[in-house]
Amino acid sequence: MTCQTLPKSVDHPEPLLDKGRGPARTFMGRTASRIAGQRYAGGSPLPDAPWRAGLRRLEATMKVSIIGGGGTRVPILMGALLDLQERLDLSEIALIDPDGKRSAAIDKVVAALVQDRDSTVTVSHPSTFRECVTGASFVIAAIRVGGDHMRTLDERIPLSMDVLGQETVGAGGFAMAVRTIPVVLEMLKELREVAPDAWFINLTNPSGIITQAMVSHGGFHNVVGICDAPTSIGILLAYLLKVEPENLVLDYYGLNHCGFVKAVYALGHDVLPQILSMIDQVPGFEAMTRFPPAFVRRLGKLPNGYIWYYAFKRESLAAVKAARETRGEEVERLNAQLVADLMATDDPLAAYEAYLDKRDDGHLAEEYWTAMSLKSGQGYSAVAMDVLLGLAGKGQSVVPVNVMNRGAIAGLALDDVVEVPSLITERLIRPLAVGPIDTESQLLIGQIKLYERSLVDAVAYRDLGALIEALALNPLVPSPAVARDLVLAFKEQEAPYFDSFK
Repeated sequence: MTCQTLPKSVDHPEPLLDKGRGPARTFMGRTASRIAGQRYAGGSPLPDAPWRAGLRRLEATMKVSIIGGGGTRVPILMGALLDLQERLDLSEIALIDPDGKRSAAIDKVVAALVQDRDSTVTVSHPSTFRECVTGASFVIAAIRVGGDHMRTLDERIPLSMDVLGQETVGAGGFAMAVRTIPVVLEMLKELREVAPDAWFINLTNPSGIITQAMVSHGGFHNVVGICDAPTSIGILLAYLLKVEPENLVLDYYGLNHCGFVKAVYALGHDVLPQILSMIDQVPGFEAMTRFPPAFVRRLGKLPNGYIWYYAFKRESLAAVKAARETRGEEVERLNAQLVADLMATDDPLAAYEAYLDKRDDGHLAEEYWTAMSLKSGQGYSAVAMDVLLGLAGKGQSVVPVNVMNRGAIAGLALDDVVEVPSLITERLIRPLAVGPIDTESQLLIGQIKLYERSLVDAVAYRDLGALIEALALNPLVPSPAVARDLVLAFKEQEAPYFDSFK
């Protein structure tokens, strides 16, 4: 779903004049004086009502807190925020990260960006989470509990048992969620105390599972999960169709890293049938997407790139095992080199650009639907900014995000977190109904959601047996016995994060 920004204003006829009373206020084409059969003299606004008493608008000047401020994508996020400084009335960006060495390196890039943009935004570095989020309008979290090395364990432990260890959909994503959920739930406890009206924008993987944990056990519903995979499909399609991404509207539905496009609208016409008929003629389609054209045509819809792991289990496992290093090992190596380069250079922006080039060229780039580099600003940061602008009341938009279902996908619970196009407006997100979906995708979505909900509950209650049962529900884990072996191996090699499970 490309991010479609709605018009800031719509031309209306001149407001009706109520003789002797001044201009009447219009509402959805009717005069406010007629709403609910009431007539208020003089065109005065509706009187205050009890429900108004608890309403608080966002602060006149805005503070944004970034949790995981030493992350390697933070400069891209910072650049996007600085570009919107005036539009958002942005006054402060607070960064916090437990990794002091990496934070110091990334701070050099951030400082150079602020200087390069001649920005007046204050960049602060609080020492505690509470201090960081106090007074914040938005809290953006992109954390990796345990650091890059733990990700390599997440991937290698399953591979030793011939199980895919992918960091979001596989057993690796399971281990990452086990480490991350308790940390995020603790954050929400403090956030409720010091910034109860803030919105929590989650960029932490696995995004759907972490967002589900916040909804189910965090007691805080001002949360939204973000992933750039759906919008990346739109960008790739725009490239293939030779149109601008904003000229396409995608009917997208599913869960994080388990979704499909069932219609592609250009100028009001569904062009998906034409797309399916032409993919054989697209040079390198399978190399670019990993999907054989015949498979996509049989589906009759366009799959999120991560569907490859479910539909081609044997091939995906073989490809990962044949690689010289896992994606986690590659990222750990590149990130360590970035920190070293940044600490040694007087030109942090050039060093960071070089890092992005290397990362884009990675042989196991998971986001293979993404037709642009991190530098383009059309990934996570662009989606995050669309969400932030909408919630701040700076323009409505429709964006595919991870939110409570609320009936958008039939057959799922109202509080199941789903990934669907959603209306983003001031302090409100509402998912759009996706309509009928086919049985095949409904079954896969249902199984993965059962796995996600079971995992979230097992972590919340620190139940080892339930944790094993949850992993056994993952379609990429071959049996309950293998699930048990995996959990025990994680418990041994990632002990600090699993020891409390009984």
